[in-house]
Amino acid sequence: MAASYMPEISCTFGGPKSEAVFLTHSDAPGGLNPGDVTRFLSAVSLDPSGRAAIVCGESIYTGSLLEAHLSDPSLFDGDHKQVLEKIAGNAGIIEGIVGRSIADAEIEKDVKAEDDFNDSLEAQGDFFNVVLSSMGGYGVAAVAPAGPAGAGVAGAGAFATGVASMAIKALLDGKEMEGALDAAVYRTGQDLSSSQESVVQMTQWSVEEALKRHHVDLPEQATNSLVADAVNAGWRASDSILSDHKKRPN
Repeated sequence: MAASYMPEISCTFGGPKSEAVFLTHSDAPGGLNPGDVTRFLSAVSLDPSGRAAIVCGESIYTGSLLEAHLSDPSLFDGDHKQVLEKIAGNAGIIEGIVGRSIADAEIEKDVKAEDDFNDSLEAQGDFFNVVLSSMGGYGVAAVAPAGPAGAGVAGAGAFATGVASMAIKALLDGKEMEGALDAAVYRTGQDLSSSQESVVQMTQWSVEEALKRHHVDLPEQATNSLVADAVNAGWRASDSILSDHKKRPN
């Protein structure tokens, strides 16, 4: 459904009357709510097949739009630069929402795992501290080594129990998982960078192919730079769009 409604989804992010760029046969191209569309794309992208459908649908629609506009300049009364910027920016927004949604889910999963472990460790530490404080010398004697090495340990129960309690505290201080958020942000940041680079390249290739097919003479380096800037701007915008419409990891 996301792939089939890519024209309407694009018009939604493009704003009122953007169907002049985002061509569609829909009777109501602006009938979708931006918040609903954002949450829909975000939810669907968490399923691998759903993500693939969105990315493929966006890529196909982007290529079709470029070919349509570059083969027939009368479709839009502006210049090629405006069309390319709008189409490339839209690609950045849609794929940015997909990429960021996946990253958010990964961060939430890692942070939850860290919190669950730390909560369990703290609970176990509290339990053993209570046990140690109630055992006195008898409990310590039970775990002390047999023979001369263990002689006198039971008589020093309070001291030995204090050492065990200190060991529990050291365990809690030293073994508690930390940094899952930083690690997750770093890892997902790497993935996001790869996804961002991918959509930039795919859009540039689509533009190059459309220009070549329809013999449109635009400067290559300037056009590639324009497309990259527009995709990256859309990608950055996807961050605030997603934050405006759904709860995300802090």
